[in-house]
Amino acid sequence: MAIKIDDLVVPWAASPPILYYQLREKLDDPNTTFDDLSTVIMNDPAMSARLLKIVNSAFYGFADKVDTLSHALNIIGTEQLTDLALAAIVTSKFKGIPRDLINMETFWMHSIACGIAARKIAKHVPGVEAEKMYLGGMLHDIGSLIFFKESPEDAKKILLRCKESGENLFKVEKEILGYDHGEVGALLLTEWKLPDRLVQVVKYHHQPAKAGDFVEEACIIARADALVYEMKIGNSGEPGVPKLDPRVSEMVPISDDDMNALKEDVSAQVDDTVRMFF
Repeated sequence: MAIKIDDLVVPWAASPPILYYQLREKLDDPNTTFDDLSTVIMNDPAMSARLLKIVNSAFYGFADKVDTLSHALNIIGTEQLTDLALAAIVTSKFKGIPRDLINMETFWMHSIACGIAARKIAKHVPGVEAEKMYLGGMLHDIGSLIFFKESPEDAKKILLRCKESGENLFKVEKEILGYDHGEVGALLLTEWKLPDRLVQVVKYHHQPAKAGDFVEEACIIARADALVYEMKIGNSGEPGVPKLDPRVSEMVPISDDDMNALKEDVSAQVDDTVRMFF
């Protein structure tokens, strides 16, 4: 099945992350053990090595070295490791995007930094599971990659106009194409049968007030996105710091002192985490 929004067709979107589904299938089985999950991951030696590097990186900051996947599962939990596996898989799924459109190194640096920031910001918002926010932050601009790959001429025109005018990407995309990268990213994640929470925060990270039951989570991603642009870490195509919806400061009340500490933490973690993912 191809994904369609008007004239946009993404034929490769029907190729979901198989390893992720294998892990989810195991997680849905109440008799599954850590060893069962470890075996699924170890069928992909490169992924096994990458996940262990991430678990041992500054992203988690564990004092003792984690030597095995079973140990990692025991420490960070099955859901977290499965989300990390999906994040690692997605970074290798988008190949061949023209460099004159976007530098993929800076794109993923922005995305990974946004995931780190979202995870940390969420700890200041009661009732939100902070560890679930990393994946939303990392995948929030995945729809842009679809534009870059499938509609490079339109993408080039949109990026150039945004650079010259300072307009936000999603507004220009909507005007020119009739849909924006949040909507396209959400459609892809829906096709992959990922959780509705993740779909909604990706879809509405520029308009978090529309995210229904997931307004808080969408506000966290929006704040993380703006923070990473403020810090000038990577770039996913925006010409500057995205303008925040007024609901963001209401839903994500963080003091200046906490925000300054958060910036230091993100800066300290991002380079190491990027190296671990790639």
